[in-house]
Amino acid sequence: MGRRSESIAVKQLLSVSRLVTLVGTGGVGKTRLALHVARQTRRAFPHGVWLVSLAELTQPDLLPMTAMAALTAESRAGAGVAELSEYIGDQRMLLLLDNCEHMTEACAKLVADLLRNCPELRVLATSREALRVEGEAPYTVPPLAVPEMGQLRTGDSHNSESVMLFLERASILRPGLTLTSDDEQAVVALCRRLDGLPLAIELAAARIRALSIGELVNRYNDVRVLTSGSRNAPSRQQTLRATMDYSYRLCSPEARALWARMSVFSGGADLTAVEAVCAGGMPSRDLAEETLSELVDKSIVTFDGVRYRMLDTLREYGRERLRTLSEEQPTRTAHRDHFAALADEAATSWFSPDQPALLGRIQAELANIRAALEFCLTEPGEVDTGLRMASDLWYYWLGCGRQREGRLWLDRLLAVDSGLSPERVAALWVNSYLAVYDGDIPAGLRLLDQYRELATPLNDPAVVAHATYIRGLAELFQGGIEDAISLLDEGVRLERGLPELSPLYPPALIDFGSALCYRKQPNRAVAVLQEARNLSTAHGDQWLLAWSLVFLGLAELIEQRVPEAVALLNDGLARQRALDDILGLNIAVEFLAWAALTASAPDAERAARLMGASQALRESLGAHLAGIQRLLEWHEQYARRAQEILGQRAFNAALENGRELGKDDAIAYALDEKATRHRTADSDLPLTPREREIAKLVASGKTNKKIAAELVIATRTVDSHVEHILTKLGFNSRTQIAALFAKQVPDS
Repeated sequence: MGRRSESIAVKQLLSVSRLVTLVGTGGVGKTRLALHVARQTRRAFPHGVWLVSLAELTQPDLLPMTAMAALTAESRAGAGVAELSEYIGDQRMLLLLDNCEHMTEACAKLVADLLRNCPELRVLATSREALRVEGEAPYTVPPLAVPEMGQLRTGDSHNSESVMLFLERASILRPGLTLTSDDEQAVVALCRRLDGLPLAIELAAARIRALSIGELVNRYNDVRVLTSGSRNAPSRQQTLRATMDYSYRLCSPEARALWARMSVFSGGADLTAVEAVCAGGMPSRDLAEETLSELVDKSIVTFDGVRYRMLDTLREYGRERLRTLSEEQPTRTAHRDHFAALADEAATSWFSPDQPALLGRIQAELANIRAALEFCLTEPGEVDTGLRMASDLWYYWLGCGRQREGRLWLDRLLAVDSGLSPERVAALWVNSYLAVYDGDIPAGLRLLDQYRELATPLNDPAVVAHATYIRGLAELFQGGIEDAISLLDEGVRLERGLPELSPLYPPALIDFGSALCYRKQPNRAVAVLQEARNLSTAHGDQWLLAWSLVFLGLAELIEQRVPEAVALLNDGLARQRALDDILGLNIAVEFLAWAALTASAPDAERAARLMGASQALRESLGAHLAGIQRLLEWHEQYARRAQEILGQRAFNAALENGRELGKDDAIAYALDEKATRHRTADSDLPLTPREREIAKLVASGKTNKKIAAELVIATRTVDSHVEHILTKLGFNSRTQIAALFAKQVPDS
């Protein structure tokens, strides 16, 4: 990767400062240097090196949740600064905050709070400006080294970082590229002209398919090309701007338009989204695909096999061009419409066999959904659309543990306009429902009162049904079991009586059945929960089916039928694992701990270990067992029983052992599956499918350039994947990857 002296300097700063910020213009290579340093210092941080990418984040309020999601290796989390600080505690870890420049104040506050509350934490940040936090050590990332003219001897191109980068990228587009002595000096001149900026060099190299080295250098030596940036900007920023201007002019008119329109995407997009949002005015789908391929060939857009992405610097440039073309508002509207349609699909298909795939799509598009909601929040006249979109996603907010994020969007949208509309009415019950599940009962009840007050004149029977059920749920969470049972019973009756299947009818059955369990009326509970089970099965739903199985297991446990209880709990837990429902996993694992103590031969050590695992699963979302009072009371009773059997010291040791298992190992242990702590299969490693594919190719001896050519992706993309693989595995070299994957690589 080069950057040896820079890496040494940054590591030295990290050894004396708890906050090091890599600063520099866009495209100078801050992220890559940070990843390289993080990988090299991995062994100094026994509790891990964690990357928090902020390029796609637009709402500062979501910053703690995003960091918690990265730390807990989950796809979502509902944490604030206090929960994040508590989770990190005195763990010795490195937090890599990447791309802080668009929310420096929020990042500065978060980092200051974390460093104050977490004594062993160190932070490595990248930003275009320093965070200005006390104790910060800023480090300005320089461009790549460029030799003086005539200094580089023929055949010594590998000694220049900037020249090597150019050759790496150019060789992908023109395999077998060799340089004459004149070519080498020409490339040196080009890299000097581009100030050694990595992004500018890569954009220039992308033209090698159509131009010779000499022609390329002559074009970039054109004074008009290199003086089109802002005269007030620093010289390096002028150079980068000029390089992008030049790349833009070399694009076809269709590619220029597509570059500008694609800038509205956050977190990239698949082909369907690109065509829906950006292909306006293009005569055919074939032309849209051809134009997209042109942008990939020119290194403006990268493609990982699923999604098309742009570097943040190129997105900003595209957005500026979009404004110049007066297309920003219509393109952002088209973007909003596309992702509002996805939210609408979620609302209409929430209770169906499509549920897991739909939730996966929403998760993959979360950054775009956030961008669409922000558009609705800031664009006049779009509030109702935003309310409908945020409300349509209630199932995702709840089922994927993002209640707080859902509440954040709904709170903001509701605050913009207080008029009466169907969208506002729906948003109030959804927001109330999310608040109750988030444990904020007072806020939930206030919203519920607003909902009833606003909606009562509509004479809609759903209003009374939803309000009755949600109030019963609030009583259940607060421990008022008798009132909860009465309200939930009535709520179920009202939801069942609505003319169409109510979105709250199946969950109301689950909550009513659970309340009957807490009241120790298992026979009544089984009848209600079995209805929920049958309804879920008939509609192909997995999420509520899993919950019905878990509480049916609790009903059996209350009756002391342990084998039957364990079978139901295992079935529910396995389904919740497939859906990644953290709250469901938390409760199911806890119930299995109780089953271990209820068995004819109690296994207190297993019970304590499962209790620890259950607590660790929930830490990223808040209160253990969702703060439900009756469950917390039973937890204390079972914990005391385990302590009496094991003794305090052994109980604490088993509890801590369970807390350290990690999610995958904890679930495998709860299900009595083969232990996975000593991983050997590549599918068990904490890598994405693409990372596993690249790791196997590394193990086969291929260079990053050859891997890029084989997978038809940019070498820069492979570089980033390899950096992530090394960081995730705690390795320092490609040799270690090769050793790990040696048994999985087929002979060739």
